[in-house]
Amino acid sequence: MKLRVICFLLLWLASGEGFNLSPTPSYTFKQPPLNTFINQTRSSYFGYSINLRNSGVFVGAPRAQSDLESQRKVNETGAVYRCSFTPNTSQCTPVYLDKLGNVHYENDSANPDIQSEKKDYQMLGASVDGLGSDDDWLVACAPKLIGDRVTSYWLHGICYLTESTRTSVDPKMVYKIKPLRNQAKQYDRSNYIYIFGEQGLSVHVTDDGKEVLIGAPGVLNWRGTVIRYRQLPILVNKTFEWKNVIREPNQANTSTHETVVPNPHLHLDANSYLGYSVSSGYFLGTQKLLYVAGAPQSQGQSGEVIIFDYVNNNTTQETNLVRYKTLEGQQFGEYFGYSLLTEDFNSDGLPDLAVGAPMHSHLMEHENGAVYVFLNGGDLRFELQVKLSSSYELGGRFGTSLGKIGDCNGDGYADIAIGAPFEGNGVVYIFLGSANGLQAKPSQRLEPPTHSLPLQPSRQAMFGFAISRGVDIDNNGYNDIAIGAPEGEAVYVYRTYPVVRIEARINSTKRELPAEGGTFEISCCWSAEFPAGIPFNVTLQYKVDIDKLMRRASVRNVQSSGNVTDQVVLVGTRTECKQFLVNVTASHTTLHQPIIIDMEYMMSEQATPPKDGPFCEHCAILDPNEFTRVQEWIPFRTGCMTDTCMSDLRITSIRWSDVPSPYLIGSTKVATIEVEIENSGENAFLPQVNLSVPSSLQAMAKSVPECVVSPAVDGQIAVLCDLNNRLPLRSGAKVKRSLQFDMTHLEGNRRELKVRAVSLTSSKEQWAKDNEMEYILPIRESSLMEILSKINPQSVSLDQQKGTVNMTQRVDVLNNGPSTMRDPLLYVDVPLTYIFGTKRCQIIDPEDVRATGSYNDTPLKIDWIQPNEDTTLPKFSFHIQNNPDVTEGVSAVETNDNQQPILNDDWMDVARAKRSNLWVQPIRQELSSIQPHDLPANRTVFFNCAQNSSAVECLQLQTRLDAIPSGPKPLRLELHYKLDLDAIAACLQEQEDIFVVQILSDLEKPSDGAKDTFSVVRNNPHTLVTRSASRSTPTWIYTTSSLGGLFLLAIITYVMFRQGFFKRQLKEDMTRLHRESVSFKNSSAASDDLEQEDDAI
Repeated sequence: MKLRVICFLLLWLASGEGFNLSPTPSYTFKQPPLNTFINQTRSSYFGYSINLRNSGVFVGAPRAQSDLESQRKVNETGAVYRCSFTPNTSQCTPVYLDKLGNVHYENDSANPDIQSEKKDYQMLGASVDGLGSDDDWLVACAPKLIGDRVTSYWLHGICYLTESTRTSVDPKMVYKIKPLRNQAKQYDRSNYIYIFGEQGLSVHVTDDGKEVLIGAPGVLNWRGTVIRYRQLPILVNKTFEWKNVIREPNQANTSTHETVVPNPHLHLDANSYLGYSVSSGYFLGTQKLLYVAGAPQSQGQSGEVIIFDYVNNNTTQETNLVRYKTLEGQQFGEYFGYSLLTEDFNSDGLPDLAVGAPMHSHLMEHENGAVYVFLNGGDLRFELQVKLSSSYELGGRFGTSLGKIGDCNGDGYADIAIGAPFEGNGVVYIFLGSANGLQAKPSQRLEPPTHSLPLQPSRQAMFGFAISRGVDIDNNGYNDIAIGAPEGEAVYVYRTYPVVRIEARINSTKRELPAEGGTFEISCCWSAEFPAGIPFNVTLQYKVDIDKLMRRASVRNVQSSGNVTDQVVLVGTRTECKQFLVNVTASHTTLHQPIIIDMEYMMSEQATPPKDGPFCEHCAILDPNEFTRVQEWIPFRTGCMTDTCMSDLRITSIRWSDVPSPYLIGSTKVATIEVEIENSGENAFLPQVNLSVPSSLQAMAKSVPECVVSPAVDGQIAVLCDLNNRLPLRSGAKVKRSLQFDMTHLEGNRRELKVRAVSLTSSKEQWAKDNEMEYILPIRESSLMEILSKINPQSVSLDQQKGTVNMTQRVDVLNNGPSTMRDPLLYVDVPLTYIFGTKRCQIIDPEDVRATGSYNDTPLKIDWIQPNEDTTLPKFSFHIQNNPDVTEGVSAVETNDNQQPILNDDWMDVARAKRSNLWVQPIRQELSSIQPHDLPANRTVFFNCAQNSSAVECLQLQTRLDAIPSGPKPLRLELHYKLDLDAIAACLQEQEDIFVVQILSDLEKPSDGAKDTFSVVRNNPHTLVTRSASRSTPTWIYTTSSLGGLFLLAIITYVMFRQGFFKRQLKEDMTRLHRESVSFKNSSAASDDLEQEDDAI
């Protein structure tokens, strides 16, 4: 039968009692008592800034008084102190970087650079940085040093650099970095340029020790900039003349000092404070060093952190900052970017970013503070991994300082120290790195020693206001740190205990026991491994339990007659073993239960670091991620033809019993897998099945009471389950085992779900090939996405309104499931300009468009994209300042008639300045699905981005998320803009009286262009802009109609005349008859008269 060894992980919960940093400081430094010329009336802020080195600590005290006679009349010059670890010289001594007092030059105005200096309250030591060796540069700054003019004070600031601190006396070669003194660049009629620069509010030495970054947040109306200092070979171009680059040889004429004050325009508003914090890192891998700075007042006081580079602009003969990436704060006034740190927390070779926001508020009541941790996914793709905070409910200002302490526990992942200086007297939290980034809970919580706190209870010590880089000062392989408490005027140095990993095992002389039991010998063995530093022997305390539940065995120590409880063993790098003799008395009723040998160990009391007192030189801490308990099972042998049972286990089937194939992700929360195993051989003792499944599946605890789930390895977890109630599986017997798994964490990027089952037994297998079986379940994802838009107002009358009208459109995106939609891109197409023939009417001004969005109470990052036909344009380019439509990284200084830099107020704000060639073509929906059916086509104009692009110019809004799970919580986007009614009226043709404005939304998934994994249903709301159809007829129509009518009447009259229509024949006949009648009467009368005359005759 087989020997089985199972290791159990002893759970270890990190708490405030500590991990491997000593809970008490090994060194405590106080400001030295010096004979100063001006009394110290308030705290000197000793510990405001710190640089830890192998030989000691350099401490900034920006409100300290000077003991130099040359500075006897200068109040609070500030100071930098060297505090040595050497026992005989442990007192701190000042480092004199500048021995001059206030300097005033009578002819200062004649010099190109301001020479006069006023050093009262200059805050020397407000920022200090350097690496850990005495051969590295040390930089200390005084951000409030004043350029003293006759009529005004100019707040320039200054930094001092010394190339080595190895000598115990004052540094011999100190270089002053003071590039803001040029008189021509102080201010102009519209701007404060260098005059209030405050150079040195932050300082950072790059990890290679070859460059210095200096924050100057007051440059150009407090937009801020980041000054870069470096040394170049002496043989540089001496004719080099650039506007913002200063080069001069060093004192020994062996190299050239180069200082750059770059153009600070990165689409930043005034009062952004860029340079409040500075750092650097190889964010794109080893190919290029990039720089990063915080601007905590940018983005409407939400703050942002900018990754940038220094690029020479040959057109303007300047070195400018070019923005590569922006990370934005999430809360108004949280001071996002107050502090920042670059470190590789997940050990993937790419530096990640931690950004402090100490004014962040949990409930909008106190300045609790928070730290945002962004993991670098490559190509400058940063994702928020975790937002760290403390449980302190008052204003602790967690995140005021971030300490780059390196890998303090030797697990291969970089860690971080975070200061909360106003949590009581101050607290520093240690967070450990891991493969997934920083852990969400701190591993250690450090507080200042109570005996060194300020005497006044109202004063907070501000412990944790400054945290040094991690430096191994005692050569034990683990970084140590220094912590400043400026209000307590103290600096504490904490040493780190080494971490030891113990490899433990149990060896037995018997692989299996006969039915009657017997005696055998076991050996418990240990060996120690130190991930770093010099190994040494440690003392372990251990105990051994054998068959603790059934009590069928007795044990005694072979080397001594003592028991096996609370034994002590000295363990080193060589294996140390202890032997024990075990006697087993068996029972036929319990043969199916093996003998369980259990060994548990821990660090002995004498090797455990003390909670208080001096540092223990030969103490260590057990790695909490390692096992501290080992078990070995020895089964009984019985019921077989020989001493070794020959079983023949075979997996007959494996299937998912309650889900269809293919499985639709999200369709069920729980799924059951069923395995059937048959034994065709002799008795199989301790039958088990081992299931290997993806780590995204979690075994339901209620369904696996006899199973052990192992930690994930290479994305797989193993579930080892006992079969047949741990009784032997007889010949010809079959057994089924069902396991339920939580399917809610199944990733959508899988195409299949592979489950591998292996049957196990302590018996010897006749045919092992049929002990394994795989089952592959095809899986797919399907999400029904619903876009619900609502617009207000829905109708506007041109007869009643003129000018512009404010519009609001709300877009809700819902996932009706069943699957989570991964990597969704929501884009909204906003039509701007309507083009008809030669007419070009801007209906919506892009300057009037505002958008806000949120999901899960988290603001969304929104990009505005314009279509760009020239896809070959570089991502960043420079432009002369007569082009207002600039891209990121463009120098944004105009030139007026007097050739003076002035502020351009016409720049588009930051959100809409993020324009590139990332335009997504609008989906070509059928017009019938967009346009309302009840509108007359000949009188209606449809204004949307689904029309021909030649008729409408558009702007596109884009927002991306990691995922939208199915559920009732929507992604909500609100769009505010203005409609120009006058422009609409001008563009309508005479027969047109309806103008339909539509802003269309759609979803896209970059990995699924064909939309196989999701479908979208949407409504298409619109705004009807109408004018009255009963409008007056133009005069020309009346004139033309009248003339036409008269002309037609004349033609008709003429024709009728020609046809005799106007001849009255009857009247003429009657007239003729009348005339004839009259004539006849007359003639008759005449005849009668003649006859009468004849008669008379």
